[in-house]
Amino acid sequence: MAVEPAAEVWCALLGACRVHSNEELGEKVAKKLLELNPKNPGNHVLVSNLFAAESRWNDVRVVRMRMKADGLKKTPGCSWMEVGNKIHTFIARDKAHPESHKIYQKLAQIIEKLENEGGYVAQTKLVLHNVREEEKVEMLHGHSERLAIAYGLLSTSDDTPIRITKNLRICEDCHAFCKLVSRLYQRELVVRDASRFHCFQDGFCSCADLW
Repeated sequence: MAVEPAAEVWCALLGACRVHSNEELGEKVAKKLLELNPKNPGNHVLVSNLFAAESRWNDVRVVRMRMKADGLKKTPGCSWMEVGNKIHTFIARDKAHPESHKIYQKLAQIIEKLENEGGYVAQTKLVLHNVREEEKVEMLHGHSERLAIAYGLLSTSDDTPIRITKNLRICEDCHAFCKLVSRLYQRELVVRDASRFHCFQDGFCSCADLW
């Protein structure tokens, strides 16, 4: 590059290393990223995810212990939406919403419909934790945007778009989930994540699955 790359460039390269399973380059990039910005918890999470994707759980533990020692915490996934002139907030796997029982019931119905009619299968490879397969599925199903979608289907009319904002980048599994919901429920979904707007209609997304 003609200029010195900032931390954001190294983040992008680290993500590419994970996608293409380039372990050797990934380690070099991870080291550089932590040198550039050692107090950014997001960078530590990226490095941890790289090691987890390679099942290097000891290295994952080292990174997480370093985060704990430095007082750094991973930002939890959070989604929010406006319904009836009120902002409703959802945190991953949380049950703080006053209608959480109905929301989780609706979410279970949605998942069943997507599995039976849309062929949905949870992409557990995206859960970068050393836990059982059943727990990975549970973690994916508890993502905050899915709770928001369930509430949106419960509380809004069929002819209105469901608009959601999320503080983090939407994961691949939730992206596939949203596409199926838009097709099987004939609802427009608009999700604004940390990277861009995603407009889901009839099983397709405005990002063309490139984000």
